[in-house]
Amino acid sequence: MKYEDVPGWFNPIDQAGFAWTLDYQNQIGQRGDLLELGSFKGKSAILLGQKLKPGETLTVCDLFEDVTEWSGAAATEKAFFSTQTPSRASFEQNYLAFHHALPNIVQGPTGTIGAHVAPNSCRFVHIDASHVYDNVIEDTASARAALQDEGVVVFDDYRKAQTLGTAAAVWEAVLNHGLAPIFATDFKLYATWGDPDPIRDAIITRAQEANWCRTGAPVTIRDHTLVRLARNGT
Repeated sequence: MKYEDVPGWFNPIDQAGFAWTLDYQNQIGQRGDLLELGSFKGKSAILLGQKLKPGETLTVCDLFEDVTEWSGAAATEKAFFSTQTPSRASFEQNYLAFHHALPNIVQGPTGTIGAHVAPNSCRFVHIDASHVYDNVIEDTASARAALQDEGVVVFDDYRKAQTLGTAAAVWEAVLNHGLAPIFATDFKLYATWGDPDPIRDAIITRAQEANWCRTGAPVTIRDHTLVRLARNGT
């Protein structure tokens, strides 16, 4: 199987964003586990697994085929996944096409992840689970507890019209709870509760060295850089 044949949407600019972020952490010697809340069919988890160092663990948490079990949010989540219900079997099959062993899989609500991941143990957390405000607030709190001081959290769907609950929860964390954006793409926001400047500078350098993407000026809600695919050479 080729990576581009894995089902699911994972934009090339975010494939690079994940890789650049994890490469930066590896280059500065930062060690820690990786965590994904919401894994769908495994496309982003496969990339995360490729960046693991010896002794590190990748944990993924998803309801998989039980996605409509979100308490108080079943109708919203059922509508969002109406055409592509994820399954654990498809995730495992896709992941094992690229890796010799599965990651640590927690099948259940992401709100239970604190029982499976130790506090301050992770250097990278990807949140792409429920898009309901209360659930994203809970996932954000779980990410903060799991992350090291300079760890990075990535939020999917932080700006879509269909996922305003995600947007509200993310920007509440930025405005009121010390979350500092690093950079953003059209699909994901990369942020930290630590110092964003060193990694932001490194990401900007990597993006500027690439011929297929561009960086924009800092955005107004807290300073962060927009990285997006170049179009028509601009």
